[in-house]
Amino acid sequence: MTPAATGESPAATTSGARRHWALAFVAFFLLIFAWSMAAPYDGTPDEREHIVRAAGVAAGQIAPPPAAAKKGTGAFQTVPGGLVRDQCWQFKKEVSAACAQPPGSDRTPTRAGTGAGRYFPAYYALVGAPTVLWPGWSGVLLARMISALCCAALLASAFVVIRNRSRRGLMMGALVVVTTPMAVHMASAVNPNGLEIAAGIAFFSAVIPLMIGPPGPRRHLILLVGISGLLLAVLRQTGPLWLATAFVAFAFPLRRSNLVGLLRDRAAQLWAGGIVLSTLAVLAWTVRQQTSDLGNYSAKSLTYGQAALIEADRWRGYLDQIVGVTSWLDTRMPAPPYVIWQLVAGALLLIGVVWGSTLDRWRLLVLLAGGVAVPSLMQIALVNESGFVTQGRYMLPMLVGVLLYAAWAAERRGFEVARARSFTRLAVLVLLPIQLFCLAYTMVRWQNGLPANVGLSSLNPLAGDWHPVVGSVLPLLSATVGLVLFGWLVWTSRTSGTDEPTPRDERSATGSTELFRPAGSHLQSAGAQGGLRST
Repeated sequence: MTPAATGESPAATTSGARRHWALAFVAFFLLIFAWSMAAPYDGTPDEREHIVRAAGVAAGQIAPPPAAAKKGTGAFQTVPGGLVRDQCWQFKKEVSAACAQPPGSDRTPTRAGTGAGRYFPAYYALVGAPTVLWPGWSGVLLARMISALCCAALLASAFVVIRNRSRRGLMMGALVVVTTPMAVHMASAVNPNGLEIAAGIAFFSAVIPLMIGPPGPRRHLILLVGISGLLLAVLRQTGPLWLATAFVAFAFPLRRSNLVGLLRDRAAQLWAGGIVLSTLAVLAWTVRQQTSDLGNYSAKSLTYGQAALIEADRWRGYLDQIVGVTSWLDTRMPAPPYVIWQLVAGALLLIGVVWGSTLDRWRLLVLLAGGVAVPSLMQIALVNESGFVTQGRYMLPMLVGVLLYAAWAAERRGFEVARARSFTRLAVLVLLPIQLFCLAYTMVRWQNGLPANVGLSSLNPLAGDWHPVVGSVLPLLSATVGLVLFGWLVWTSRTSGTDEPTPRDERSATGSTELFRPAGSHLQSAGAQGGLRST
């Protein structure tokens, strides 16, 4: 419905969208930063490597000479000595973080090797300053906070786009599904992968209605696609692959009128040019700094056939990692959280396949190829050089697009409002408690270690011989408030309130809508053009 139909002025509509963005931002930040506060130093995969790189970039060491700093790759950076700490508990789930020396205020210049030393400096310039100015816990938490703030802003923007653009509310359920505990865990750390995942969620939430939605205002969608696309281009080496896959999936076929509109849009031209130039800069950096050299983690020589079988078997683990194998991939939850989350995600994908058209299934296949087939083939091809280095979280920025598009396709083909609402609320009821459980379970691992036979009596996140620097209560309280607020926002989110299926002439349509446009406004616009009819 338009503002006029609801009796609201455009200013009131924009004000309401901003209010929902602010509430969603608070919810996501409280949840993400809860993990930041709960984690020990180097508590997530490779965080120390990224902190050392960030401190080096902040100190002006932008492009250190490639060196065999770690497993034959990386580079050396000179950073405050308080950031250089040895590992003692990582990969040993029964050992708590109490054995580790926390970050300190020692500013003595110390040469440290890091596997992230060759990586593109954009992310590290964003988060690095606190680690140089305050190299103890204050600097580490501030660096984590900067990353958490950026991720929360992207996720809140995705929430507003989906709330205002979702035709029947199923995409809101998809947002709950794709914001996995692993996505939150990585967003809480000093690690570009967390920001990449959040950027992937924001990118697909906006690029789908921009490229293949009904015609309409597109200024805010272009802004979100531009920002998130730019981040995907520069954060990690896989970014250009994700962008290329999305382009192939959504650009063909493209409605001519919308294509012309995008090509003539000055903002779209500038953002597209910025993304292309950034991608070229990253590719040039990759060649110059040899960032494609992942190091030597290979223990034996395998034929391609052997590697393919092993890689296929590893996907069972990748799927669990996408949900949440936390800490240093040494904290596996009990089986039910994985099974429940994967069943909900699988049901959403199945809904998209069943309700979608042939074109929708083609697009889903392209997205799956980019997120599953290409990374697996690359892993198989490079296995004898680098070993099996792929992790489920690496594919998450692309795979979120699969589920978001599955929900979009089902909505556009007539998935009923009542069923969409039921799915979304079911996702809230069964998945958000898993978020809190994963945090509490991981806190137990960090604080007390996980014995070989874990019992309910040992699962106390308030006990242990190590505790977060802010205490154990605050992270749990922050996560609880964030989850309750997020759940309430999703539960009360409005839809367009129509069960009319998409007319035939819209089924291959592309276009865009505005980020702060009210839910359902595109329906009335299309109806005014004679595009809606009962079927």
